Amino acid sequence: MYLHVVAFDIPYPANYGGVIVIFNQIKALQAQGVKVILHCFQYGDRKPQPELAAFCHEVYYYKRSRSLIWQLSLLPFIMQTRMNRALLKRLRKDDHPILFEGMHTAGFVWKKRLRARQKLVRMHNVEWQYYESLSQLTPATEPFEKAYYFIESIKLQRTEPYVVLHADEIITISTNDQAYYQEMKANTHYIPAFHPNDAIESQLGRGEYVLFHGKLSVPDNERSAIWLMEEVFSEDLAIPFVIAGLEPTERLREVARRFDHVQLVENPDEKEMNNLIAKAHINLLVSSQSAGVKLKLINALFQGRFCIVNDAMVHGSGLAKLCFVRNSAPAIRQTIEALINAPFEQSRIEERRSVLESAYSNEKNAKKLMNLIKFR
Repeated sequence: MYLHVVAFDIPYPANYGGVIVIFNQIKALQAQGVKVILHCFQYGDRKPQPELAAFCHEVYYYKRSRSLIWQLSLLPFIMQTRMNRALLKRLRKDDHPILFEGMHTAGFVWKKRLRARQKLVRMHNVEWQYYESLSQLTPATEPFEKAYYFIESIKLQRTEPYVVLHADEIITISTNDQAYYQEMKANTHYIPAFHPNDAIESQLGRGEYVLFHGKLSVPDNERSAIWLMEEVFSEDLAIPFVIAGLEPTERLREVARRFDHVQLVENPDEKEMNNLIAKAHINLLVSSQSAGVKLKLINALFQGRFCIVNDAMVHGSGLAKLCFVRNSAPAIRQTIEALINAPFEQSRIEERRSVLESAYSNEKNAKKLMNLIKFR
C-alpha cells in the first residue's frame, strides 16, 4: 500500500496546526501498514528532518521559491510557489495514489500527465474564506499585507472549482467544510483532524491559572489574546493568565507588559506546551474565525481541565458539549469566576472519553482514509 503525500511544509517538528495534522496522519497511516512517500516544501527556518524517515518509506524535499514575481501569477501565490517541476516528474514515476494537503499543494491536480491517477485533496480550510478573514483582521497600518490577503482570497476562490473538479475525492476537516464542498462534489468526506493524543490525560482537581495558547504571529490569535487581556482580564479580574505560543508580535508583548497578572511564554517546545495545558485550571480558547478545526482545542480536551470557548472555536467540530461556550467578555469573565475554585472531576473525564476516543481516534480515522484510497 503505497501513497504519495504532498505536504505544504516540512511536517516536523509538529508545532503548529497544519503540520500537526499531517505528521500525525502519516504516523497513523504507517501504523496501518501504508508506505508513505512524503514530498514537502522547505522554506523559512524549517530544515530537513531525519526523524521523518522513521514514519515514511521515502522523503523528498523541494525548495519553495517565494519570489515576489509569483504575485503576478493568476494562480494563488501559496499554490504557484509549490508547483515544482521536480515534484511533478517524481509523481509520474509510478501509479500510486496521491494525497495533496491543502489548496497550497493542489496545483498539479488538473495536469493531464496525472489524469490516470487517483488524486485526493485534504482541505484544511475553505481557504479563500480564511484569507478573506485574514485581510479583514489585518490592520490598515499594514496596507501591503492586507492587500496580499485580499488578492490571494480572490485567486483562491477562482481556482477552487478547478481543484474540486479534477480531484477524485475531497476530504474535509470539519462538518461545515464538508457541507460547503458537497455543494460542488458528491465525493466529499469528513475525516477529523489527526492529532498527537491517544487517550484522555486530563488531571483531576485544581490547576494554577487560565491559559490561552496558539501561534501568536497569526493575526486571529494575536487579536484574540489582546482582546482577552483588555476586555476579560482587566484589573478587576486578577486571576493569573498565561498566554503561550510561537512568535508573539511586539504589539502583543507591549499589551502583556501592562498587566501584572499576565505571563507571556514565548516559543515553548512541545513538552513545555503540553505541561502548560495540563497544569492550567481553565484552557480559554477564542477565535474570530470558524475555519477548519482548532487543534489546540482537541489538545486541551485530551490533556487539560475545563475549557471555555466561543462559538467560532467549536463550529462544525461536535465538541461544544464538552466545553463552556461563551461569546461576550462579561459571560467569559463570569464563567471563569465560577470555575476557578471548582475541582475538575472524574465524570468530566468519562464524558470526554466517550466522545473523543471514538470520533477523534487516529486509528479509526486512518482506516476511514484508507477506505477512500485505491491502492494499486
